[in-house]
Amino acid sequence: MNEKIKIALIGCGNWGKNIARNLIEMGSLACIYDPESSQANEFINKYKLPAFSLNEILLNKNIKGVVIASSAQTHKEIAIESIKNNKDVLIEKPFCLSLTDAKIISEHAIEKNRILMVGHLLNYHNVFIKMKKLIDEDKIGSIKNIRAQRLALGSIRSNESVIYDLAAHDISMILAITKELPNKVLAQSIHHNLNVGPDAISVKLSFKDGITALLNSDWMCPYKEHRLSIIGTKGSLIFDDTREWNDKLYFNPSTIKSDNTINFAPSKRIIVKKNEPLKNELEEFINAIQSRKNPITNYEEAINVQTVMEMIENNLENNQD
Repeated sequence: MNEKIKIALIGCGNWGKNIARNLIEMGSLACIYDPESSQANEFINKYKLPAFSLNEILLNKNIKGVVIASSAQTHKEIAIESIKNNKDVLIEKPFCLSLTDAKIISEHAIEKNRILMVGHLLNYHNVFIKMKKLIDEDKIGSIKNIRAQRLALGSIRSNESVIYDLAAHDISMILAITKELPNKVLAQSIHHNLNVGPDAISVKLSFKDGITALLNSDWMCPYKEHRLSIIGTKGSLIFDDTREWNDKLYFNPSTIKSDNTINFAPSKRIIVKKNEPLKNELEEFINAIQSRKNPITNYEEAINVQTVMEMIENNLENNQD
């Protein structure tokens, strides 16, 4: 059925090229629009795709969906124009750069009855999916603490902060586990350069049922660490995305007793079927277009993540030295 759904890709940069590859493999790529990308031209020439303008894409009734992978500051305008022209829309992370804009885009989608989805990729990672299943099965008991580390010496963006580029991933996963917004945020930041926001953040999120989450994001760290740990009363689950596939998920049954001594036990590796999260994400979008059912990372999920990002920003602004 996927070949019947035609998707336009807006933006073909470092991440957009991966989207293009997957949509081609799925038989759903209608065209690419990115006049500033040589990679876009390579795909257009190699796969004999039409060279549509943005306006031609919006007016083409055969194109049912649009994936927006352009720079973050363009997301709002392109999304709204796509929705106005009856396109279903997947916006790659970050959804947009303010909570106000997130709500405006969502209101347009609701009014036009359009699918609106955000590319919070790790929700489609089989390891995280398995992690949530084990939590639901009471593998680790009651959740006490969540720890998220996303550190690297990688792409540094001048038009968006590390909150929107890196922390968005972990905020999305944390909210998927807690199923609620935090009621308190405490944040610290480091600004290495004159970018629009922080280059490193350390955040504590507190939830009404007693769960706490500690989140660290830094795109100027000299080593790479992508790790999510869920600590419960019966043990912990650790998702380490820098390891080889079969080593990505561990269960540590060690627990802390009431007298603060530790009951140590060896960790156990949990094998999970390998998948490509981006392919899963795009399949979710296409299935949502066909079924008209909300995807996992729908506009409500996008607004919740945007809300927490704004809570972090506000806390940092209110506690400036």
